[in-house]
Amino acid sequence: MKFVIVVLDGLRPDQLDEAVTPNLAELSKIGLRLARHTSSFPSETRVSSAALSTGGHSSAHGIIGNRFLANGRSIDGSSLSALLTLGSERGGVLTAATIGEVLAAHGRAMLSIGSQSQGSFGLSSWGSWQAGAPAFWVHDPSKFSNNAALRRIAPTFPMLTPDEAPARATIERVVDLFFSFLKEEALPEVSLLWLSEPDITYHMFGLQHPTAREVLHEVDRQFGRIFAWWSEKGEQEEVQLIAASDHGHAIIGEKISVLDHLQRSGFKVGAELTPDVDAAITAQRVVNIWARDRDDHLLTEMYHSLSEEPWFGVAFSRKASDGAPLIADTLPLSAVMAEHHRSADLSFVLADCGPPVRDAWSDGVYYDGAYPIGAGMHGGLSAHELSSLCILAGSAFRSGVVDTPTSIVDLAPTILSSLGLPLPSTMHGRVIEETLQHRGDSGQYNVEDASVSIASSRRRATVFRERYRQRLYLKGAAVTRLVRPKHDRPDANPAQLKA
Repeated sequence: MKFVIVVLDGLRPDQLDEAVTPNLAELSKIGLRLARHTSSFPSETRVSSAALSTGGHSSAHGIIGNRFLANGRSIDGSSLSALLTLGSERGGVLTAATIGEVLAAHGRAMLSIGSQSQGSFGLSSWGSWQAGAPAFWVHDPSKFSNNAALRRIAPTFPMLTPDEAPARATIERVVDLFFSFLKEEALPEVSLLWLSEPDITYHMFGLQHPTAREVLHEVDRQFGRIFAWWSEKGEQEEVQLIAASDHGHAIIGEKISVLDHLQRSGFKVGAELTPDVDAAITAQRVVNIWARDRDDHLLTEMYHSLSEEPWFGVAFSRKASDGAPLIADTLPLSAVMAEHHRSADLSFVLADCGPPVRDAWSDGVYYDGAYPIGAGMHGGLSAHELSSLCILAGSAFRSGVVDTPTSIVDLAPTILSSLGLPLPSTMHGRVIEETLQHRGDSGQYNVEDASVSIASSRRRATVFRERYRQRLYLKGAAVTRLVRPKHDRPDANPAQLKA
């Protein structure tokens, strides 16, 4: 048995359309569609890359955002060299075992071909390329692997246009390389093909722009080449085909600057903890703040300065020594499986815009960054950002629709188990038993509501979660502004919340 996983970066499952994505639509008819499949949090690409490779959330693997602070320095997760500086830290770059490492340890191989950022490619195939497995990053074919077949193949293709956007030729190269490799080598046990579209185009134009629909159609056409090969040959050779996305997208409805707000409020904040800065901040859909010496008084003042703003969403803080969140009126980071020694002291998601603020964007959100209003964005806890595509096809899987909660972290354990390989203890995900042909399924789906809330006198913040087979799954989040009667009792101490 072998697996080919094709990641379609940023594809929201409700974007599938018979006219625009006929190949993916056909696969969903003959395969098994996971109807409640979600990303990890934050729903960012580098976090998702690590989640896919480790089968764990950020509390396990330690990649807590596309950008984050470590040892007082800003780490840009798109850069492999920046990530490698974490190697001297406790636990290394990734603090959880990966599917690539398990395969290598048992004499199995993994082929990786991708067009995403260098850092994302390195994380998604971590432990594989270091062991000498074939790894082809299309932007620099010599970067990750000295594999003989790839050295022969690479010179036969012209160099790609740097930073191509939309990335039509770039995603085509991923598929071309896959077929060129198959002409020279046997298909390994696991192949991971990562197409950087439609994410790039969604960030440029949004989801409904004609160019975005054209690029999505091209993504489907490239996937269709793999689908046609699998239908003709791969399926007969016990190849399991998985089409998945790493996260979804919301629409930027309003833009704000948290850094400007804090500076206007008198706080000394910046991108790193320099001598003249008391707190470092990273911001896009999720805002992370690290205070010098983890000053809880400073953090509390910053929280109160921020929490009255309409764009302030659900807030989290790391646990103090007594187990309670460091900052009152916040949820623990463990509530979203994001507590790690690299985690920020205070994290919050920028809110949804609520009723459409511009025309008909029901999925509009606040955003802090360079992308324009109307463009696609992700990273937060809205249902649109968390929703992810996953379709499974092949002899190992049933067909139809599975309506149980599943997540990107469940793919690695499902694949390893199907290959008869052990699951590392750091994997949070589960084997998706209800998808497999040979596993018994009682049909009893006991899904428990595991949502958590925290309320102050002015606002109630809720993270919607489900618990299924001892695993937590994120569904979304909401903030309600309220005026609390004086006799009303506050919510339970968040230290008592099950995480």
